[in-house]
Amino acid sequence: MDAVLTGLFAQPPGAGVALSDFLIRLLIAGLAGQALGWFYARSHGILSYSQNLVQSLVMLSMVVCVIMGVVGDSLARAFGLAAALAIVRFRTPIKDTRDTTFLFLSVAVGMAAGAGQLAIALTATALIGATAIFLHWTAFGSRSTEQGMLRFMLLDGEASRDQVHQVLRKHCRSFRLAASRLAGADGPEELVYDLNLKRELDGDKLVRELTSTGLVQGVSLLPAARSGES
Repeated sequence: MDAVLTGLFAQPPGAGVALSDFLIRLLIAGLAGQALGWFYARSHGILSYSQNLVQSLVMLSMVVCVIMGVVGDSLARAFGLAAALAIVRFRTPIKDTRDTTFLFLSVAVGMAAGAGQLAIALTATALIGATAIFLHWTAFGSRSTEQGMLRFMLLDGEASRDQVHQVLRKHCRSFRLAASRLAGADGPEELVYDLNLKRELDGDKLVRELTSTGLVQGVSLLPAARSGES
């Protein structure tokens, strides 16, 4: 068994493979694609997250593995495949550059698995996926520590703003007035705050408590988009 696995992992790309070996490569591509989907889900923010993309990562790595098995060392097949793909038009927009990165990684993993470089496929999946999670957890490249944006209409003007600030101090480490707008001379004031919550999961409590004061209306709390999210 060890000899079979050693030969399988060391098989040079383009070499003819038996059906059993190809099935193992396809299985590895599928498992690596699932790992990429897990890394994507764990390292992605709330905004622009796509379950369809997670599933596509799994299937794409397997499809590319099949393509590599079909093409092999045949130059004619490679040109035939390029001509076939040129007919197909892909019009699905990709809003997040991270999504594009994971799609490229899925293609690369599928190519490595289909070429017999299983060690490269698994190592790249683990290391690059772990890097994605590290960058997400550390908020690498972020220029702001704000976690959310709070928007509401203040009904009683300056008289009620202090009470609203008391509620914000209860749930937030820090908050900053980002924008203020008056619809009219006697109308309610629309306020927008940048927030740093004490607990990220307490946003719903903040919204409910603000609403219960009767001093505000139209309260909405949106997560702050990090760089690259839309």
